[in-house]
Formats: sequence, structure tokens, C-alpha cells
Amino acid sequence: MARTPVEDLAEVVKDAAYVSVGLGLIAFQRLQVRRNELTKALSTPVEETKGTLELIGALVGERVKLVEERVNAAVRR
Repeated sequence: MARTPVEDLAEVVKDAAYVSVGLGLIAFQRLQVRRNELTKALSTPVEETKGTLELIGALVGERVKLVEERVNAAVRR
């Protein structure tokens, strides 16, 4: 049986729709992968920085305490 031009056109439009949806899904999945990679790349330095800041805060606290003790000792004299 011969196909009519309308049937051929409908088939082409249907195929184009499937291809478009497939490409859209692939693009969406690639964006999710990139987002996850970026999240991992940014979370590591943040955790390292947080630990470093906590260490520096503890050191500064110790130094302030030492200075307070010396000032109090000097005032008592």
C-alpha cells in the first residue's frame, strides 16, 4: 500500500518529537551531572576552610586568654 504525503509528514513530525524529547532528557541529565560535580568541587574547600577557621579561632582564643592573664598579673603588681 502506498503512503500518502500526510502520513509521511505525520511520521516525520512524530520522529522529530521523539528526537527532541530524547535530546532534552540527555541535556537535563548532563546538567544534573555537572551540578553534582560542581557541588562536590565546592564542598571540599568549604569543609577545609571551616576546619582551618575553627583552628585559627581556637589559637586566637588561647592567645587572648594569655594576654588577659598577663594584663591581670601586671595590674595586680
